[in-house]
Amino acid sequence: MNKKIIWIGVGFVIVIGLLIGLKKAGVIGKEEGIAVTVEAVQLRTITESVNASGKVYPEIEVKVSPDISGEIVNLFVEEGDRVTKGQVLAKIYADIYSSQRDQVTASVNQVKAQYENVKAGLSGLKTVYENTKATNDRYKKLFADKIVSRAEYEQTEQAFRSAESSYNSAKESIKSGEAQIQGVRAQLARAEKDLARTIITCPMDGIVSLMNVKKGERVVGTAQMTGTEMMRVADMKSIEVRVDVGENDITKVKLGDTALVEVDAYNNRKFKGIVYKIANPVTSISGASSSAEVANYKVHIRLIPEEYADLAKDNNIFPFRPGMTASADIQTKSKRNVVTVPLNAVTTRDAKGEGKSTEVTKSSANASTEKAPTTIDEDVSEVVFVLQKDNKVKMVKVKTDIQDLNFIEVSGVKVGDKIITGPYSTVSKSLKDGSLVNVVTKEKLFEEKK
Repeated sequence: MNKKIIWIGVGFVIVIGLLIGLKKAGVIGKEEGIAVTVEAVQLRTITESVNASGKVYPEIEVKVSPDISGEIVNLFVEEGDRVTKGQVLAKIYADIYSSQRDQVTASVNQVKAQYENVKAGLSGLKTVYENTKATNDRYKKLFADKIVSRAEYEQTEQAFRSAESSYNSAKESIKSGEAQIQGVRAQLARAEKDLARTIITCPMDGIVSLMNVKKGERVVGTAQMTGTEMMRVADMKSIEVRVDVGENDITKVKLGDTALVEVDAYNNRKFKGIVYKIANPVTSISGASSSAEVANYKVHIRLIPEEYADLAKDNNIFPFRPGMTASADIQTKSKRNVVTVPLNAVTTRDAKGEGKSTEVTKSSANASTEKAPTTIDEDVSEVVFVLQKDNKVKMVKVKTDIQDLNFIEVSGVKVGDKIITGPYSTVSKSLKDGSLVNVVTKEKLFEEKK
């Protein structure tokens, strides 16, 4: 009985020793650690961009309005038609204006006839004036010498004064007639111009981008008021994209910035453009409260013609149409060969090493449509977790700078360091300094989640 107890005790000691040895060897009792993915710190070129959406517009678009009022009797183009400078677009009922022209022409002829009559009689009146003046001068001397009577002298003087008055009156009539002729000629020029304005011609080469009228409608001329906008003609050789950029991002955008533009009509095709104009803000109301106003700035991006020259085929000279939906990545800042880590590797921790529930999010490429980043408290730092040789992690404080869609520039780590990149909930909340981890591939991590 005693031997049996002894052997049981010996066996128990052997088993315990074996278990201790296996544990020390790592065969049993090994901690798996938290499953994570890692990525090495690398040098990259980072291009920060602001993403915004908008529409395609012609850089030059002209409103076509009539100078005179009337009924449209002919409309020769439709919306979308290609047109050339000087081409007749429409005609307005012209009978009224041709009648006015004829009336003014008759007035011109009448005034000219009266003028010629007065002009023809002027020479005769001049002769009478000169003769009566000479007679009056002679009688004046004779009267002074007491050769003729006062009655004879006064008779010649009266004849002279009458001839002088008639002659001066005729000269004034000539001047008045010349002014009348100029006036009626100006009226005739206006009448002829109004008649010519009944034909609406195209101001430039392009396409009819908008048609507002139909045949038979009455239009109002710009001579009377603002006038009816009949149509618009756009020069589609010079294309721009107008996008709305929020107030949080507009300070990053500068004139001359390069932009990559995607037009929905041409999927997976990017067209290079240049920011050439930043307009004043347009205030929009966010939500139900009128106090929550958001200022959006209209940014004009001129597309480089060479970027879409291959699309201008024989049957498609203008590959873009006004109003096409587009989005643009405006490249605002770029750095080459900087130390970078994936965006989701950077998180925040307080002084105790605890993850904050209010996570600080770096502004994305579409930051103009997002809320402003949460302010970091003084006791909260941006950190990354660096994998150590013993499969434990070290929490390292970093400073961040420029970023793109996937990566962010950091200082505080060196190239080649292995940084914990996922899963997001682990990096952002549960991972601590000294945590034991188990490095797995992204594929395996996703499988475990499933």
